Formats: sequence, C-alpha cells, structure tokens
Amino acid sequence: MHDKGRQQSKKALLGVFCLVIAVLLGFVVFFSVSARRKGVTVRQDGIISVGQGDMTAVFAAPATVASGNQGVFDILEGTMVNEVNVRVGDLVKKGDMLATFETKGLDEILEKKRKDFENASKSYAEYLKDVENAPKRAEALKARIAELETQLAGIRGDDKQVPSALDELRGSVSLILGNGRLADIVVNTVFRETGSIGKTVNLFQNLLSGSLFSGFGANSIGSMLGSLGNLTNPELMSASLELVQLRVQESVVGLQQGTSLESIYKALSDSAEKAYAQAEDIVLRLKTGWIAEYDGIIRDVNIVENEEYNPENINPMASSISVTSLLASLSAGQADIVSFLGGLFSGTVNGMKVEYYPFTASFMLGKYDIAKVSLDQKVKVTSVTGKEFDAVVTYISPVASETSALDIGSMLGGSSSSRGVEARITIPQPDESITIGLDVDVSIELETRRNVLQVPAEAILYDQDIDQNYVFVFNHPRRAIDKQYVTIGLFDGAVYEITEGLLTGQEIVRAPDRSWVSGQKIRISG
Repeated sequence: MHDKGRQQSKKALLGVFCLVIAVLLGFVVFFSVSARRKGVTVRQDGIISVGQGDMTAVFAAPATVASGNQGVFDILEGTMVNEVNVRVGDLVKKGDMLATFETKGLDEILEKKRKDFENASKSYAEYLKDVENAPKRAEALKARIAELETQLAGIRGDDKQVPSALDELRGSVSLILGNGRLADIVVNTVFRETGSIGKTVNLFQNLLSGSLFSGFGANSIGSMLGSLGNLTNPELMSASLELVQLRVQESVVGLQQGTSLESIYKALSDSAEKAYAQAEDIVLRLKTGWIAEYDGIIRDVNIVENEEYNPENINPMASSISVTSLLASLSAGQADIVSFLGGLFSGTVNGMKVEYYPFTASFMLGKYDIAKVSLDQKVKVTSVTGKEFDAVVTYISPVASETSALDIGSMLGGSSSSRGVEARITIPQPDESITIGLDVDVSIELETRRNVLQVPAEAILYDQDIDQNYVFVFNHPRRAIDKQYVTIGLFDGAVYEITEGLLTGQEIVRAPDRSWVSGQKIRISG
C-alpha cells in the first residue's frame, strides 16, 4: 500500500516537472516569435553594402614616454653663480650656454679634494703595512700581557679599585658607542699617545668635549676620570693602564688580521679617489660654463643667478674627513659602510638637469602581434595635441611579461591576452607636446593586402558561446535580418577584412544591437 502511494507521488512530481519545462519552452518560443514580429527600425544609411578594396593592418596602442639621455650638471658647494640663461621647461639647442660661474676659488676646492685623496691613500698604505706586522706584534703583546698580569698579581696595596675603574670606563665608552669594538678603538687612540694618568684623563676629556659624545650624557665618564686622577699608588696605576692599553692593542691587531677594517680603509681610499676625479671634471665644466650637449628640454634648475651655491641638504661631512664623525656614524649601526664612506667625499649636488633628445616610449605587444613588428620598423607617434612625429622601433624584449593590454589578434578572436612583450620606440625630434611619464599614441603599419572584402568594425558582433564573430545580413524579400557568422582577417583600426561568410554586394546592418535575433523584421526609416 505504501509502495503504491510512493509511486503515485513520483508520478505527480514528474508531471509537475514536465509541466514547468513545457511552460519555460513556451515562453522562449513566445518571446522569440514576439521579437521577430515586433521588428526593429534602422535608418536608410544604417544598411551598407559589402565592398572590396586594399587594406593595411595597423597596430595601435598607447606608449609611455621616458628619457633616452639625461644631462646632469653637478655643482660644488660654495661656487658663485654668475648667469642662469634657462628656466624649467625651456627648449635648448646643442651648444646653448645654460649657465656661467665665477672661477675664483674653484682651484682651492679641487686642491682640498686632492689632499683628501692623498690622506686616505696614505692611511690605507699604512694600514696594509700594519697588517704585515700584525702576527709578530700579536705574539709580543701576548708575552707582555702575561708579564704584566704576573706583575699586578704580586703588587700589594689598597688601590685595587684602579683596574675596576678602568673597566668601568671602557664599559661606559662601549655603552655610548653601542659597539665594543669601537670602544676598543677609541681607548686605543687615547693610550697610543700616552701612558700617564694625567695625559690620559686630558685626552678623554677632549673627546668628551667633541661631537662624538655630544648628547649622550657623558657625565658618568667624567666622574670616573676624576676618580682616576685622585688615585694613589703610581706603580699600580701605571701597570693597570699599560695592561688595558696592551689588551686594546691586542684587539686591534686581531681586527687587522681580519677583513672588516681593510674594507673600511679601502673604501675611504677609493671614495676619495672617485671624489677627486669627479671634482676635476666638475671644475672644468664650471670654468667653461654649462653647455647643452644635445637638443633637449630643461627639467630642473637648482641654482640662482648672482648667488653662491650653499644648499641646506648637502652632506654635513662632505667638507672634510672626520674620524670622530666616522666613529659616531658607525656606532649608530650604518649597514652599508662603503656607501656611507662614499658620502664623506661627495660635496656635490645636481645644479641642473636636461632631458636630451631623443625620447623613448614603451608599449606592450600581444602574442599575435610579436611576429608582425620588427626592429627598425617605422612608427607614427601622435602627441596629446594631435601633432604627429616619426619614430622607429629600437627594442623588442625576448621575454614575455604580464600585461592588461589587448592586442589586435586577440580582439579578432574575441579574447584577451594576459601576457605580452615590451617594445620600445625612439622619437628623434619630440617637442614640448610630448611629456616624459605621459602616454602618446603609437601606430605601426603591419601588412597590406589587395582587393579584399571589407566591413566596418561596428558591424561585427561576437558570439561568446561558440567563439565566433557574426554580422546581420539584410534579407530584402522578407524585410528581415539574418545572423551570418564570418571569419575576420586584417584590421586597420576602423575596418575588418572578411575572409569567409560574406559576398561582395551583400547588404548588412552597419551598427546592429546584441539583443537582435535572426529572422527579426526590420523597418527602414528616412
């Protein structure tokens, strides 16, 4: 009984399902017939005939403009500017005088750079010599340290606080510098000059008054130095100071046997040499005046006529090599020591920049266009003002990258390409209407075919379900439109070539609507 009831329920559900399907199909047929009966209205000029003619396929895309060659004019701090003949945005010709300068004093600036180079080179040579002697010195220091430790152990007295005070002094220096190795270097510098308590105290006090410890609260070191000066037992103090000195020297000798100090000395020497060579070139250009090397446009002007150049943002250490500043900066945790040391010798700032011609412009080629574009191919460039410029393809990347641009081949097939290759053109003679960083329109003729069927781009629609293009053909006897699938060939930016699906003389709708259906009636107006 129950089985019979279940069967009847299933039949009822099946009946309802079939009824719903029938109703839906009915609606589809109804609306399809209604659409065909309703018809559409098209203007007389909206019906066109398929014609024939010659076609040239054109690649068109936006391209981003960049500088092809930048002229940078450096100026030294303290240089007197006589004349400035240009402003930002001015066009200049090759050979134009951009600015002139007072030459008095330039040789002194150059001489200072030369001395910096000599001092740095001498320091590096002395360091290398010390490195050669480091193993022998290390052995001698170890022997003397052992001897002093034995001597101190045998001294009796109430001044055992001397080694403790010296250890606290070294610890305070380490705390301030944030680097135990630098503390050793500082203490060694002091002990290298003297072994007496009085002179040691004076040298540390000189350091305290300098920029190395400014702002670090060095009162604790000052009080410790005072307590050192008040201590008795000269034999104990002398031996303790010598022991500290030897231990510091032992640490320095250990550093010399490594590579870290050598890289610092060499970087100082190399940077000074580079700075001197740059200064020679800068002084020569300042004496002759700044002259435009090519045609171009002025990008930056950072100098003022009849004023001495003293920028606020120049490196404060550029005027001289300061060991104290070097140690302080190292203790602050400079990660790139070579770059930091190079800054010690800079002292130059860009006084003017010129964007020389030619400019370049970059764009992306889709996979269907790569084989159609080649190096040295002629290009038409259109600026924002509509002015046209000649250009040439000078670079095509051998490696594809991500891109959001559509290529012509992809549009013909109705799908987009997510990857492409970068191409670059050179614009030999741009003008102020082409701006670096903005886009221009690029047009490249790819291929020409003779006597081909042609239809305007707006006449072609794309059926995504079957991945095909189609047009609507006007059927005169029935006064209706019929969907006709077509195969597309070349594209010149406005017109497509039709390789299959149409005949010459057939009439099609110029700008159909995607909602239209095959067989729909059409009314021709005016």
